[in-house]
Amino acid sequence: MIKIKERIKKSLKDNKGFSLTELIIVIAIILLMTAASFVTLSIVHGARAKDAASSFENSLAEVISLSKNNGVDQNDNGGSDGEEDKYTIGLKIYKIGQKYYLQKCICKKSATGVYTDAGFTSSDAYIKSINESSGKGICLSAYVDIKFYDLDGNDASADSYIIAFNKKGECVLGYGKYEFKKSNTGNTIVTVSVNKNGGYISSKYQGR
Repeated sequence: MIKIKERIKKSLKDNKGFSLTELIIVIAIILLMTAASFVTLSIVHGARAKDAASSFENSLAEVISLSKNNGVDQNDNGGSDGEEDKYTIGLKIYKIGQKYYLQKCICKKSATGVYTDAGFTSSDAYIKSINESSGKGICLSAYVDIKFYDLDGNDASADSYIIAFNKKGECVLGYGKYEFKKSNTGNTIVTVSVNKNGGYISSKYQGR
């Protein structure tokens, strides 16, 4: 028993802890790992913003095609009847919590020729039939934020946007500039400009 105590005392006496050089090396390693994690996170946020913009462009192309070539079957009875010729397929961008969704919606033309959201919800049978995720649409990453600017460059950002096209493929609602940003820094990664004539242009920013 005495020998064990002596060994413990000797061990404690000989243990002088870390040297200054060793501490500096450990701190340097921690700093490098922290910096690397921030870089990785930034890359992930940027990639998610690019993916979101790509989904947006694909949805735009699909909605333009549907507007030109298909009637709206709002009552989901297998045909276009009644006042359904006044309706057109639109693209709704809306936010729930921290995530945006891309949902095909229905827009209606008024007597004065103005298009507005027809107000049908995701519980509507037709909305469900033309959207995935039980009608909610495509879910974008929480790493992405979307800002909207009108043709005059004014910030008209909101938690919900509607873009609609007529049978000629012209944009009749929601034309302007959509910026897809990193939610953590606010840096713009991709800008998609939707023109009145129905065309859209994508601009990507590198190293942001």
